[in-house]
Amino acid sequence: MLVLTSLSSSAMVLFCLAMSKHREQVLAYQVSSLVVRFLRPLAWLLLSFTAYLSVELFGWSIGPALLFGALTIATLLLILLLTYRAKIVPPLAIVISLLASISIFIG
Repeated sequence: MLVLTSLSSSAMVLFCLAMSKHREQVLAYQVSSLVVRFLRPLAWLLLSFTAYLSVELFGWSIGPALLFGALTIATLLLILLLTYRAKIVPPLAIVISLLASISIFIG
C-alpha cells in the first residue's frame, strides 16, 4: 500500500505542476514550455503504471479498491499541502519518489 500511495502522490504532483496556477504557486522559478508539455503525459503514464502494479500485486478483486484508496490519500495530502505549505511540495515529491523506488525494490 505504501508503494501505491507513493506512486499516486508522485503522479498527483506531476498533474499539479502541469497546471499553470499551481505551478506558479509551488515553484519560485519559470519552467520551460517543453517541460510543461511532458508533465501531463508523464503523470498519466505513472498513474497507469500504478494501476498495473496494484492489480499485479493484489489481483483484480481488491487491487482497484486499493488503488482508489491510495489516490484518495495522495490527493488529500496534496490538497492540504497546496493550501497551507505550497513551497514544500517539490522537495516532498522528491522524497516520496525515492521512497516509492526504494519500496518497489525492497518489497
